[in-house]
Amino acid sequence: MAQFTNEARNFFDVQRLVFRIGELAAMTDVSARQLRYWEKKGLIASQERADGQQARVYTFKTFVRVSMIKYFLDEGFTLAGAARQSDKRQDRMKSIHHFVLHGLKGMAQIDGQLAINLGAFDADQTLMALMPDDGPIHYKLLPNDEAQRVTQAEPE
Repeated sequence: MAQFTNEARNFFDVQRLVFRIGELAAMTDVSARQLRYWEKKGLIASQERADGQQARVYTFKTFVRVSMIKYFLDEGFTLAGAARQSDKRQDRMKSIHHFVLHGLKGMAQIDGQLAINLGAFDADQTLMALMPDDGPIHYKLLPNDEAQRVTQAEPE
């Protein structure tokens, strides 16, 4: 399971994604002129290029920030207000990312449902989140040894 988790993390490594200013503009419906203005104001930053070229490139993280600022602008916020709202959302996203990266211990099949191992509940039990195809998520406590055994197996 650990190998599967590491492979999934490497597959979804968004740090490798970079976009030129025209691509970012097209993807977010924010003009290149606006992007340069936001950069001048310190709301976004282009990435330094190792190849020495002058053209601006932006990370996936910047793509997300631009998308959020654009969303809040479209909702009627000023640019400063949209940037503040974006900061709040990014703080929440960082917490969720930290939880996914460090808190999830693997996946398993329990009672025919996908189960996510959420880690130790106490010294003897592990908390599992059972995810039906539809409907609410249910939680189940398993003895630590059983949780470790079922989490080792690949989900179907």
